[in-house]
Amino acid sequence: MIDELVQTLVNTEGIKEDDFYKESNGAFFLNREAFKRFLTAYEERMEKLFLDRDENINTSYRKLFQRQVVNMEQAILNREEYQPFLVR
Repeated sequence: MIDELVQTLVNTEGIKEDDFYKESNGAFFLNREAFKRFLTAYEERMEKLFLDRDENINTSYRKLFQRQVVNMEQAILNREEYQPFLVR
């Protein structure tokens, strides 16, 4: 989900090369305004509805991730195999 979001932001110029700055240790970071744009896009993506074909319901990534945490917890507690959600 994050890879797709970053790719979309780069391709639509929501994030540009000059939105980054370099620290003295060589690490690159987004400036404050670009980081705000990223977080806004992230929150929009987390709430965007899509069809979960496994459950046959419209859901958001936020709800899907919450459901997967519960599923993983149950798999661990019950010593069962965890079945992840797979993007098609």
